[in-house]
Amino acid sequence: MTMLSLTTTDHPAVTVITLDGEIDVLTADHLRQSIDQALARGRSRLVIDAAGLGFCDSGGLHTLIAGQRRATSAGGWLHLAHAHGYLQRLLELTQLIELFPRDPQLERLLRR
Repeated sequence: MTMLSLTTTDHPAVTVITLDGEIDVLTADHLRQSIDQALARGRSRLVIDAAGLGFCDSGGLHTLIAGQRRATSAGGWLHLAHAHGYLQRLLELTQLIELFPRDPQLERLLRR
């Protein structure tokens, strides 16, 4: 069974959604709901902390792309922090790496 744990933390300037587990066809909707809930609260600057992400398939990638579009439409953005492994490779293969800016300073702040 695929598992995904999400934790949402509001900081003054950004909302961080921390992932732990896998994003696939069975769990992508949980991420979409978390993104939608943050946007509904007026939190349009989002950071997805992928340090604990073990796997991401095309359904997860689609959810991130859709989240980026919704955040941008709301006047904000969606950044990825600690992208690695499957997610990093998927972003490189699909040439979507530039869609999700990486901020080294932000990654240092979120480092565990």
